[in-house]
Parts: sequence; structure tokens; C-alpha cells
Amino acid sequence: MINREDLLAGTRPEVGSRVLVTEKENFEGYQVMDYKGVVWGISMRAKDVIQDTMMGCKDITGGELTSYTELSDEVRQRAWDRMVSSAKRIGANAIINFRFDITPVMYGAGGTAEVVAYGNAVVIEPIKNYVPLGGLGNILAEFVDGFHGGNADTAPAKKPQNKVSPKAEITSTGEFSYAVCPECKLKYKLTKDENGQTRVMGLTDVDPSEDGLQIFCSRCGTKFTIPEE
Repeated sequence: MINREDLLAGTRPEVGSRVLVTEKENFEGYQVMDYKGVVWGISMRAKDVIQDTMMGCKDITGGELTSYTELSDEVRQRAWDRMVSSAKRIGANAIINFRFDITPVMYGAGGTAEVVAYGNAVVIEPIKNYVPLGGLGNILAEFVDGFHGGNADTAPAKKPQNKVSPKAEITSTGEFSYAVCPECKLKYKLTKDENGQTRVMGLTDVDPSEDGLQIFCSRCGTKFTIPEE
């Protein structure tokens, strides 16, 4: 039978120069080595009277408030970028317990909205020879046992195949660019980090062994590559 511990043991890739972000208290396969403290990024959105008037027509005609959607997306992205930059400045390579807070601030007839992205900045390292515990480990082991017919000794050895992920199509709407999942056509908004590299907000590279940025589609699960613009 398969030695499940040997089969499932594996060290996660190094974080490198990236900053990983999660709303959970830890990352699967990584251990927290140091707590750097709370980091945050703030962005303010001012109310536009003319824009409000134009969008007010939507109450009659119906439809998405496009200008508001794009503006809200922009301030969240700015708050996110400032939070990540703050974590890098203090030597962290990950942020746990991530949250967004949006607070309206009224001044007379107008007003603004304050968007805050915050979390706990930490330093993480891969756990050597990590073995998934609980349900995840059992599912993986049972899958491999079934795939090999329950006997690893008689299973023919297979050569590893370097599969290349399909590339997303890049589309533009106004000043924004989107990557389109090649399978289900779900769109992901693209941004540039401080080094000018293309990335998707909230998602990190899931396959460092493959060139470029790869993500899993949140709708269909397809892994695809985000091409550089």
C-alpha cells in the first residue's frame, strides 16, 4: 500500500518578495515566525454632485451605477495597495485576519466614504515536509489510493508532465483592463504593483514553477495564466 505520509509530505514554496494576504489566521502549510503588528491602508472617496445627478437618473431607467462601481473599486484597490506597501516596509511577507471597513463621513449636504484595508502583518515560512491534516489529508490519500488501484508497488511509474496553463484573454473597458477566464469567461480586474507587474487584487500566484502569474478561477476552478500587458 501507499505510504501516505511520504506521498503527501511536501514543502510549500518560499514566499519570496510577495506579500500573501488571507482573512484567516494562518496559511495552509506555513508557520508564523514573527508578528510585526497591525498594518492598514486608507483611501477616501469624495461625493460628486454632478455624478450623483447623472446616476440619479438610474432610479428611473434602471441599470448598474457604473461610475460608482468603478470609483468604489478604485478606492478599495488603493487602500489594499497601501496596506501591502506598509507590510513590506516593516519586513512582513504576509497579512492575516485581513478586513475591509467602509465608513460614510458626512459634511453638510455632501460627504465622503472612508475605505480602510487592515490586518496583522506577519513573517511566515514553509513548514518542512508538510503533511495536510484532517479531512484534506484523508481525501488526498484516498484519491491517490484509488487512482493506483490501492497498490503503489504495482502501479507503473509515470513521467511528470509540464502542462502549460491556458492564457486569459485581455479586454479593456475605459481605463480598466480585465483578464477573461478561458473556460467560463468570468472577468478579473487587472492592476499593476509597485514594480509594474500585472496582478489580480486579492489573488496570488498559485504555481511558482510556471512562468508568469497563474490563478484559479473562483467560478469554474480552471487554472490559467495572466499575460503581461
